[in-house]
Amino acid sequence: MAEILKIDGDKVKIGNDDGKVVTVSLSAVNYDNPKEGDKVKVYKDGKDYIVTRSGSSIDGIYETDAKGNKKINKHVFVWVGAFLLGNIGLDRFMRGQIGTGICKILFGWLTLGIWYLADWIIALSKAYGSSYGNVEDITFDANGNYIK
Repeated sequence: MAEILKIDGDKVKIGNDDGKVVTVSLSAVNYDNPKEGDKVKVYKDGKDYIVTRSGSSIDGIYETDAKGNKKINKHVFVWVGAFLLGNIGLDRFMRGQIGTGICKILFGWLTLGIWYLADWIIALSKAYGSSYGNVEDITFDANGNYIK
């Protein structure tokens, strides 16, 4: 994955996985407040470059776009996040709902497992239902709500 190495005035140096460094103008960066160390994707359109954020969280499990939307593999989310580790609120943390995740850890046991089961059924029906049936990723908005 490419990474912004240096921002010098209106020039941005980006290092690619193949060891090459690409220099683009700051106007080619297609998100606000780029910083050194940002993970990015670089596209070439003729002689122009387009750079988009490919910010990742939890070591590449999901990608975050410039709007704060999170995209995660639906199989990882449903089976690992909601089914296996939903009892400790991992599914809520993966969605970016930190407060709800903490509440699920602290008070989820009071529901005798109903909260975990309900979250898993909702994740299962969203991921494998008509909304996301044909795609491999689930997208959440900045508040952790399903998009679609």
